[in-house]
Amino acid sequence: MAGELELFERFDFTSAQKVSEVLRNAGIMAIDVSCRIDRFDRMSIEIVAASVEGVRLNKAELTSEISRACGRIFQQPCISLVKGKCRMQMSELPLYRVQTGCAQHSCGNGQLCGDSWECFSDGNGRQIAIISDGMGTGGRAAVDGAMASGIMSRMIQAGIGFDAALKIVNSALIVKSGDESLATIDLAALDLFNGSAEFMKAGAPISILRKNGRAVKIDAPSLPIGILNDTRFTKSSDSLEEGDLLVLLSDGALSSGDEWVCDMVEKWTGQIPQELAEDIVTQAIARRSDGHDDDITALVMRVAKRE
Repeated sequence: MAGELELFERFDFTSAQKVSEVLRNAGIMAIDVSCRIDRFDRMSIEIVAASVEGVRLNKAELTSEISRACGRIFQQPCISLVKGKCRMQMSELPLYRVQTGCAQHSCGNGQLCGDSWECFSDGNGRQIAIISDGMGTGGRAAVDGAMASGIMSRMIQAGIGFDAALKIVNSALIVKSGDESLATIDLAALDLFNGSAEFMKAGAPISILRKNGRAVKIDAPSLPIGILNDTRFTKSSDSLEEGDLLVLLSDGALSSGDEWVCDMVEKWTGQIPQELAEDIVTQAIARRSDGHDDDITALVMRVAKRE
């Protein structure tokens, strides 16, 4: 949180008062409203309010009213509930948007998949994508994967930094039971204002980034969570532009190597990420020749200019 505060240059108290008035007219009792302006003159709004239970909350209408009051165009708020209070985060409408597609295969065509994924806006102008692969397959792996990705996403949406959130998830897996509980975390954070991207891995396999028509591997060897008390992400960064692709994969998709995936991503000419994700999963199943099966997840993100 301290690191994020360094990016902000000033607080706009006048706009905060206007936002409070909008909330009051909407029947929302604001406890605290903060309007922060960063060094790029982008405003973000953080609101802590009493419980909104019983309040008819129209996100689109509320966003429109706040935008009018502040004289800026905002995207709809990211809302989380913590200890009976409502926390909202809003940022200005960014330059880019992300089209997302995800496909999965459960080991043995079972009902439960050990891979879990999340894709959401963090309320600060970043699109977050997460894949977590629980150890093994079946119900137990599904619980570990869903627990890791679920807690991680909720921590981020509540304003907790990536490294602190990872430590919380790691502690949760360690104390979850007396048995060993392991999971990987593959996280990508894309800034929708300038296209900068951060890639964070904890035991996760390679990801594939296609820039200017060429596919490159993002590889960062690291340990999964749930093993050691002290855990940390291995990080890298890059920048994306309109038309670029980012593909996150679970290790089940790479059992027959990764060159064919890179080739498929590089040659793909479609416009719908869901189609590419489904093609990768189908090919991963067909190419496996060792007689075994595994959970498979392919998450595809395509960067586009906001209309």
